[in-house]
Amino acid sequence: MTDKQQPPPPPPKYRSLASREKRPSPFGTTLFVGLRAADAILQYQLLRHNWAHQVIRALHGVPTTAVSAGGGGGAGGGLLGLTPYGTIISALALGSSLKQIIFTTIISEQEMQPGPALAIAAFNAVLNTANTLLSVWTFSSVAPAPAPTHIIPPPPPRRRHYASIASSSPALVAGIALYAVGIVLELGSEVQRKRFKAKPENQGKPYDGGGLWAWATHVNYGGYTLWRAGYAMAAAGPVWGLLVGGFFFWDFRRRAVPELDGYCERKYGEEYIKIRDRTPWRILPGLY
Repeated sequence: MTDKQQPPPPPPKYRSLASREKRPSPFGTTLFVGLRAADAILQYQLLRHNWAHQVIRALHGVPTTAVSAGGGGGAGGGLLGLTPYGTIISALALGSSLKQIIFTTIISEQEMQPGPALAIAAFNAVLNTANTLLSVWTFSSVAPAPAPTHIIPPPPPRRRHYASIASSSPALVAGIALYAVGIVLELGSEVQRKRFKAKPENQGKPYDGGGLWAWATHVNYGGYTLWRAGYAMAAAGPVWGLLVGGFFFWDFRRRAVPELDGYCERKYGEEYIKIRDRTPWRILPGLY
């Protein structure tokens, strides 16, 4: 029996925290934005004031000195009291918050209820904090080793300093690249869909699968998976990056994709099925 002959699927067992209702939700949205902004500040403070180092020591680990300039991280070169590596890790946290704030306030028309706002923000804060802690633990951190204490070279220009870090830590470079590609893929695909939906002639229609969506039915999920994996890799290397990326890929494939497919089939029927069937991949081109 083909998809065309099958009745609309029943509601899925696993449900998303995201609401499908399109209506204003000023309290929930403000709460979410405030919490995501606070998380970016938290991740910076964990590095700037060596709180992350204290946590690692409390867990009987050995923290690296290559993150906070105030904590003995060698020659400066970074920003706001951090070494270049610490600046990068803090910037990745800030970028993740900004991406979600932009999506919630500018792109998405769906309501953000207080409960899901708390849950989603807390989940992201916990994962970002794990990245921050792992970035300062010598066992997992991909931070370049600081110069020996008996050799104190003059600090190079900031641009050269970042270039030297990139050349000495391939995992960091790969992580940043994955992060950038994922952010652009997720945010770019959402912008394309919003522009399509904003046209009066497209009201009540599913997105036609053009642009980035021609690569995968749920290309935004693929973008999220990539930038999360890249962020983790830049903090703690390829093993942590694979674990984080693999978790989100598994979760999207097992829960989010079936839930959203079922919703779209019930709402749009045959029109959505045709778009889905002509799109070669579901989440990430070449993988699934």
